[in-house]
Amino acid sequence: MRRIGCGLGVVLLLLAAAGALAEVVMAAEGARGAISLGWLWFQVHGNSLVGFQALIEKGVSPAAWPPIQSLLTWRLWLVFGIPGVLLALFCLRLRRPEATG
Repeated sequence: MRRIGCGLGVVLLLLAAAGALAEVVMAAEGARGAISLGWLWFQVHGNSLVGFQALIEKGVSPAAWPPIQSLLTWRLWLVFGIPGVLLALFCLRLRRPEATG
């Protein structure tokens, strides 16, 4: 189970790095704006984003959508980076040898 968490942490950190790099490249080309999770999702498959909104509003609660919508406006590197760092720190903590003495 620990290996899965560490592997997932590495994958999330790589996705965060890719998102940050994409923002740097876009800024170098003169494009304005940031790459958010919602923007990327819409670019990949916009219909599924609309369907996900309908699922949340009808299946869970209409009040549950605004916090999710807020998360979708966060920068991509932040959405993937925070859990990636937390998982990486957790894995490092688990691997730290105990002090004997």
